[in-house]
Amino acid sequence: MFDMVVVGCGPAGASALRRGAELGLRVLGVERCKMPRRKPCAGVLYPRVLEDFKVPREAVVSELRGVRLVAPSGREAFVAFEEPGAMVDRAAFDHALVKLAVEAGAKVVEGAPSTLVGLAEGGCRLVVEGLGPVESRFIVAADGVYSTIARGLGLAWGRRELALALQAYAKPPRLSEEGVFEVRYDPGRLPGGWRWIAWRRDVALVGVGQLLELAGSPLKLRAELRRSLEELGLSPFMEEAYMLPLKGPRGLEGLVHGGAVLLVGDAGGFVRSDTGEGIYYAMHSGEAAAEAVAEALGGARLSEAFREELEERGLLQLYGASELHEALRSVEAAEEFVGRVARLSLKAP
Repeated sequence: MFDMVVVGCGPAGASALRRGAELGLRVLGVERCKMPRRKPCAGVLYPRVLEDFKVPREAVVSELRGVRLVAPSGREAFVAFEEPGAMVDRAAFDHALVKLAVEAGAKVVEGAPSTLVGLAEGGCRLVVEGLGPVESRFIVAADGVYSTIARGLGLAWGRRELALALQAYAKPPRLSEEGVFEVRYDPGRLPGGWRWIAWRRDVALVGVGQLLELAGSPLKLRAELRRSLEELGLSPFMEEAYMLPLKGPRGLEGLVHGGAVLLVGDAGGFVRSDTGEGIYYAMHSGEAAAEAVAEALGGARLSEAFREELEERGLLQLYGASELHEALRSVEAAEEFVGRVARLSLKAP
């Protein structure tokens, strides 16, 4: 029997695996795809990610020099970083994190879909393709917004809890602003939505996102993406779509199920409800889960241990609504937010 089985090996799952192995737990990671695998994402890591975690350099495609915010009126605010963040290729980044977990002593099985078949006092049972039944004291569900573990527990995300994001890849112009992540807020043009551009060295990632409860047809959102590309003079060579949970983390009763299952990353809702940023919170939630499991194996109550770990890492702040979330819905709030950031910014690039 394993101490902890982690389903899903993205940033949350890989972080849980690595930390669990470092704590001396017998851990198994189960990933439904073969690594490396594509993951739709802008791949923007703010400096705090590099401060708190080891980021494999082979996954970094550009440094992140700063973030530009643009209000509906066109007013801009630029936040320059003293120490750069990073823009990463998610396929390479996730794969590198899994390698770090394996180096720490975790076992990982790839290309292996899994199904939760039972919870019982003192253990859980999964059926893993290629392995058959697998027993573990605890399970960490890190298998994303469409989590099979969450669905099996009756915890699938509802429409009002999700946002649809569309992203296109385009060849950047010769004089592009490499290393800048630009976010545009204009609720009058895109109610409950936002637009972004990640200027990398070799590609520009242009995206649009919108709360599903305020979105119309996906075709309208795609038309908005095309409009953004046209305004930038860019021609896409690839497009992708994905969902984001944007209501903040589930309540603690939804994050800990049956005293044996923990939900982390997108499966648990550890995403900023105002910007869609998730990697930083995913990695911390994964580490928090491993710490909580280790404490539970020592006799602590799992839910209490997990809550304390989340609080210590600042993740409970995600439950609070932020002013930027309001900027997605109100032109006046968007103008005020960008204006405040502009006043606090020392200089533009």
